[in-house]
Amino acid sequence: MVPVKTETAGRPRALAALEAELTKLEERLRLSNEDVTRLRAAFTLADKAEAGVRQELAEIRESWDDLHYKWWCLTLAGVVGLFACSYFFYTNLGWYADQRTLPGGIDPLLAALPTVNMLPVLSWGWLAVHLYAAVHAVLYYPRQMPFLLFLLGSFIGVRSVFVFLSPIGAPHGMLDMSKMDYLFSRIMGTYTFQNEFVFSGHTGIPFLFSLFFESKFHKRLFLLFSLMMAAACLLTKNHYAVDILGAYFMGYAIFILSRDVYFRKIRPIFLKVLPPTP
Repeated sequence: MVPVKTETAGRPRALAALEAELTKLEERLRLSNEDVTRLRAAFTLADKAEAGVRQELAEIRESWDDLHYKWWCLTLAGVVGLFACSYFFYTNLGWYADQRTLPGGIDPLLAALPTVNMLPVLSWGWLAVHLYAAVHAVLYYPRQMPFLLFLLGSFIGVRSVFVFLSPIGAPHGMLDMSKMDYLFSRIMGTYTFQNEFVFSGHTGIPFLFSLFFESKFHKRLFLLFSLMMAAACLLTKNHYAVDILGAYFMGYAIFILSRDVYFRKIRPIFLKVLPPTP
């Protein structure tokens, strides 16, 4: 006997199908809601990034707005001349220092530390730090660029005298950058020299950058770079411990002296040369 299909018998099956469709629809709605939330978060992040870029560009533009270009160019030209003379002085004294045969040594800290090849930090890391500082200074500190060059020139000049007068050669066990490093092997003897230890330029110049830049972030960042360079100098035995300590004391003294000389003596000279602005 064939069962008769009635509306009552077919109703549960229809409800089950409808419930399945509703479940699928709810799942699609849930996924769509998640997609909308994800897209909204991505849009918010992109909008913040764009706003940050606009703010950075506005800050750079503001740094260059109202710049007295005649004063800036005249001062910069004068300071570049002083910097070039300082570097010429350094190359000549550095060449002379390399002609001497100086006795090496070791200090208690170097003797206690292991020798670790961190030469890439002292070469490519050193280059990256200087490039970053230069770009940041040009973009955000155009008014202070003459002072920065004067500061670096003063540091190089004073350090050259120390290198010239130093009677001590390379530390025992030093990893020779002129032989083991790709970058310094090509500039050694021309732009940098072997017998220049007191005081550490790798440590001192990033420290000067930390004193020069005004934002807390960059002060801390370049101080971190300086400490990183100091550690690399000690672990590769490219400097004595006294060279590292001397870099901080001498760097701070040179910064204070350079700031006073520049803003009290040099800057007013160039301001007097310029005709009054109508």
